[in-house]
Amino acid sequence: AIALRLRWYATGEPTGLVFVERKTHRDKWTGETSAKERFIVHASEVPSVLDGTYPIAQKKKEMMEKRGASQQDADDWETLVSEIVQVIQTKQLVPTMRTQCMRTAFQIPFEATVRVSLDTNLCMISERGYDIKGGKVWHRDSTKTLEYTEITRFPHAILEVKLELKGDSLVVPQWVSDLQNSGMLYEVHKYSKFTHGCAVLHPEEVRCVPYWIDDVSIRESIIASGGGRILARADLTDEERSKMRKAGVGPGANEVYHHLLPFGHVYDDRSKTAVGRTAQSVAASSGNIETFKDPKYGVLNQAFGDAYGDEGGDVDIKFGGDDDDCCSWFFPFCAKSNNAYSMPVMAPTRLQKVEPKISFANERVFMHWLHNGVMLYTIASGILAFAAQEGETWAVWYAMALLPIALAFCIYAMHVFLWRADRIKTRIPGRWDDVRGPMIIGGALVTVLSINFCCRLYVIAKYNSIQSDL
Repeated sequence: AIALRLRWYATGEPTGLVFVERKTHRDKWTGETSAKERFIVHASEVPSVLDGTYPIAQKKKEMMEKRGASQQDADDWETLVSEIVQVIQTKQLVPTMRTQCMRTAFQIPFEATVRVSLDTNLCMISERGYDIKGGKVWHRDSTKTLEYTEITRFPHAILEVKLELKGDSLVVPQWVSDLQNSGMLYEVHKYSKFTHGCAVLHPEEVRCVPYWIDDVSIRESIIASGGGRILARADLTDEERSKMRKAGVGPGANEVYHHLLPFGHVYDDRSKTAVGRTAQSVAASSGNIETFKDPKYGVLNQAFGDAYGDEGGDVDIKFGGDDDDCCSWFFPFCAKSNNAYSMPVMAPTRLQKVEPKISFANERVFMHWLHNGVMLYTIASGILAFAAQEGETWAVWYAMALLPIALAFCIYAMHVFLWRADRIKTRIPGRWDDVRGPMIIGGALVTVLSINFCCRLYVIAKYNSIQSDL
């Protein structure tokens, strides 16, 4: 994914330098890293960048003659500018969303290993709907009043910690872990100001709103901006929702693209807080349930990065109780409370990551179990066929004991495959493996083999005893 933005540092309209940035996001599992590249222009030159008339060759020549830039640096700059201008022209991109905030940055001088930024007074402003005057104006006039549907104020501060972890030191520093577990921060995986602003102010142009959009602490700000239609409604029945979807006036994009949500069913999940709780906050929720609503605790913690996003233990939360029978204890995938559509969704503070290799691993495990079941069934069938011809009664009973175990292998493989695929799809927090099932089925197989071994040993001993008497 690529995002283009124009950045300036000022309290009002841009009058000086403007940074034209291109941010390329790449997932960690691809083996590539995200990159941010930018070049600087004067505010008066931004329209020429947007309409494709920016004098790239002339600026490159000035860089080499007046600023003493090397040929390599000038070529890299030219490539970057040309690619950005080309993308703007080919995709007909226009300024869409402005984010304004008061940023406080903390950094050790001349060292980029640790960078901390705190954004407060955050608001998103729509850059659509004003007179561009033939392309000469590329931002709103700050002296004019905004409609309430053109601005949304985010009620939390954004804390972002950037670390450079190199070599073997890929473990998150202890102070970062302490900060996460302090109870004053809530981590929002992949949070984006641009995404939030577009979802609230331009809901008709997005396919799916982000999962945090229905958190109870930000609903008021969304409704104040006229974006209430993207929120899940609790006053509608399932039949009314179905009629609205058929009429094309559903309560939000997530009703249509529910499979893109990080957790289970649309209404069941979105009616609860989108920001999860850690194990500590779950234990303390009975006494501190109002903590998140308090503005002094209203800080959303952006993800620290893919390099160490998986650090820390998974949170195991047990649901259910009297409704689950003993079968659910032996085979967790049979428990009603483990179903993605019946269990209360408690999103983890750190979103459970899903990479393609997880689905492939699930398929491989399924095939291994199925292969073992088929092999065991083939062996049992062969024993049964030969035992019937030879009149071996014990071999017949042995084969009849192996056949249901082989069938259990196949049925268990299918159920676990579907159960784990459901958990992968909905990213249910907790363990995705079955601890007791393999032990029980394997134990049954070992028991049958042990009984057969003991019986055969007894027959051999008895035969040797008879031979010795003769």
